[in-house]
Amino acid sequence: METFVGTNESEDRYKRLVQFLTDYIYTVKIDDTGLIETYHGPGCVRVTGYTSEDYYKDPELWVRMVFKEDRKTVTEQATMALSGKPVNPLEHRIIHRNGSIRWVKNSIVLSIDENGILKGYDGLINDITNIKKAEQQAVEKQKQLEQADKLASLGVLVSGVAHEINNPNNYIMLNVQLFSKIWKDILPILNSHYENNGDFALAGMSYSQSIEKITKSIDGIENGSERIKNIVNALTNFAKQDRGDLNQEVDINKVVDFSILITGTLIKKSTDYFNVEYSDNLPKIKGNMQQLEQVLINLVTNSCQSLKKRNEKILVRTYKKESNNSVSISIEDEGGGMTDDMLKHIFDPFFTTKRTSGGTGLGLSISYNIIQNHEGTLSFHSEIGKGTKAIVSLPLQ
Repeated sequence: METFVGTNESEDRYKRLVQFLTDYIYTVKIDDTGLIETYHGPGCVRVTGYTSEDYYKDPELWVRMVFKEDRKTVTEQATMALSGKPVNPLEHRIIHRNGSIRWVKNSIVLSIDENGILKGYDGLINDITNIKKAEQQAVEKQKQLEQADKLASLGVLVSGVAHEINNPNNYIMLNVQLFSKIWKDILPILNSHYENNGDFALAGMSYSQSIEKITKSIDGIENGSERIKNIVNALTNFAKQDRGDLNQEVDINKVVDFSILITGTLIKKSTDYFNVEYSDNLPKIKGNMQQLEQVLINLVTNSCQSLKKRNEKILVRTYKKESNNSVSISIEDEGGGMTDDMLKHIFDPFFTTKRTSGGTGLGLSISYNIIQNHEGTLSFHSEIGKGTKAIVSLPLQ
């Protein structure tokens, strides 16, 4: 036996369903004199915050609520539809009644009578805000993956270069140690000859003038070679595959040491006043040393690049905060500083103040995520012309 639903019941069901739609239909009717009537379905309240009555009372509301940069394309779409020309669906932004920005897709179907005369058109508004957010997140993730791939490739390159540097440097280290021993053994003989026979030429210089220079040169070669070894080892460790574990016992002072070693050349090029203040007996934290080194390298690099003159200072400090049982690192510079608007966006992926110099805008975004994963905080205090202070705070277990 068939069951028939009455007209009133069908209309009630339709109205109930429409109230929960996130999309809505609107209708525009026209005659020879132009626009005569516009109707917006009940779903418009959920999408726009406005009722059909609001649109009726304010005929310009439909265009005024469109995001300013999109109004031109929206009015062009409406003009084409009113002239009877088929139009493609248009994605654009609107400003909701509550002030939020939403994305919608506006699809228009012309209504033409049997004589080919345009009587109006129907439009379907789809709320695609979540879709747009998902697309943006996908783009950001893809950029991050591309950057990660570049860093991985760079890591392989760094490992290879480090190996090539190590080979000749090992040769230098072995030989300079040999020459150092020879010099120490032969020095008494040369001194005795000098005392008995007077000054003599050595490498085109008098022995009395060259003896101190030779000693310093051998020590300098030995110290320089040792420094190359330390830098190469640091680069090799930094380039190693990071498993992402956050359960290492991390000495924050060693994180600072390593980061300064890696950024040492940039620091020397940027300022004559770079200082580090280490807090003694800092407790170790649970985390990932390599990831934290990456954060600090990024922060020190940013500080160096913000300086305009060599007499501008950078101060790095480590300390424990008893108030929240945490260990902190602060990086304070006297660079150009940032505006309040910049500070609001510094953690946004791809936001950078160094676009012209090749900045990707991923450094602080990645650093922020690393510190978040460590259950810590990364904060900035800045003022134009006075510099910036970055503070990394990491909890103690």
